[in-house]
Amino acid sequence: MAGGARLLRPAGAGHGRGAGRPEAAHHRAAPRARAQRRPGRAPRRGAPALLLGRGGAAVTGLDLLRRRYVVLTFLRWFPTGLVIPVQVLLLSGRGLSVAQVGAVWAAYSLACALLELPSGALADALGRRAVLVVSVALGTAANLVLALGQAAPALVAGTLLAGTARALDSGPLQAWYVDAVHALDADADLKPGLARGATADSAGLALGALGGGALTLVPLADAGGDPLLSLSVPFLAAAAVALVQVALVVRWVTDVPRGGGLRAALAEVPATVRAGAALAGRNPVLRRLTALSTLLGVVLAGTELLAPLTLGGEAGAAAYSTVVTAGFAGTAVGAHLAPALARLLRGSGRGVVVSSLLVAAAAACVALPGWWAAAGAYVCLYAALGLGDPLTGELLHEETPSGQRTTLLSVQSLVLQAGGLAGTLGVPAIAGATSFGTAWAAVAGVAALGALVALGLPRGRTSPDPAPAPPVALG
Repeated sequence: MAGGARLLRPAGAGHGRGAGRPEAAHHRAAPRARAQRRPGRAPRRGAPALLLGRGGAAVTGLDLLRRRYVVLTFLRWFPTGLVIPVQVLLLSGRGLSVAQVGAVWAAYSLACALLELPSGALADALGRRAVLVVSVALGTAANLVLALGQAAPALVAGTLLAGTARALDSGPLQAWYVDAVHALDADADLKPGLARGATADSAGLALGALGGGALTLVPLADAGGDPLLSLSVPFLAAAAVALVQVALVVRWVTDVPRGGGLRAALAEVPATVRAGAALAGRNPVLRRLTALSTLLGVVLAGTELLAPLTLGGEAGAAAYSTVVTAGFAGTAVGAHLAPALARLLRGSGRGVVVSSLLVAAAAACVALPGWWAAAGAYVCLYAALGLGDPLTGELLHEETPSGQRTTLLSVQSLVLQAGGLAGTLGVPAIAGATSFGTAWAAVAGVAALGALVALGLPRGRTSPDPAPAPPVALG
């Protein structure tokens, strides 16, 4: 389900969607004591070392981390993009009715909702790399089951595996990146790296969606009792890409040794869940970000329910799939521009306010008459969402201790899903009782409410550039 794939990304994760400068390039002077009081800060360790890459070009440790984070984020979302255009069609090709397709995907949502917080706490207690590896393995198994399964129970098992994998990977990769950056430079600005990662997120979805559509042209069986359909090919391709992903996760992602083994890590999970949820409710910035994630869930659910009927009904599925791809690309562009927006407005919090207002304006314009006007507004809506995502991610990480980082990302993902459920139930009811235009106006109103919530957000992290370090050779 395309909507599900987007809805289940936590706010500030991966769904920020840039500048080529190092992480610490956009700082202003700030008292050192204030930096040390930030709960998400590691002790300052000075400037990052410089590495000499091929040809003698200087590459900072932060640059290398950012590149690896971008590659891993792309590989996480490219397989999802491959299956987005075909996952509902594949179930229909297996003979399931529309109601049965909905029931099968309800298993996905159920698994995500039940495991979101425990899986985040498990990553904080056991280690990010281990949880990422398990997530990729379960996602690969899910793609194989969905590609080859024929009976409804097998397809439900596939979506349960996919939902479990999604719950496991809703924060560990970004949490690893943030902690690794802070280990090199406690004053590093997170916006550029998070923005590039979110750009890679959207690029992976967009390119995957195009590739998945092309793979369905492979001449195989068309329906019914055959174990392998043309619509199965994108799922098999997604499983193959996952092999590359897991190899790079094992090579690049490292964890601080936590000690105690698996049993001790599992015993820590309930306490970590309680501490993370308490922090989200106690910290005023995190409370606002949690409310924003809930409202974002309503906006995304409403958009992804109304847009296919608004844009696909008149022009057909092929034209709508092109608009969806353009929307992903728009999100990537918005994420790339997010650091520049924060600099222009002199604060990440102000950037979130502006991006929320732009989302509201674009949602209202999707209801305008004329297919091209509505399609353009749809793309602008996702570009505006991309603007806000890295900025909320930065603010979230600044307020979050390292040991609770993945758990807090899971809290954000959970409330995003709760908002999505409200949007799934409420927006169609408004459209049915009134009109599509009124329903789009309701979505715009929720986005505008998000701008009001964001008015209380802080400016975000700024600090001076670290002193340059002497170059060292790559080993």
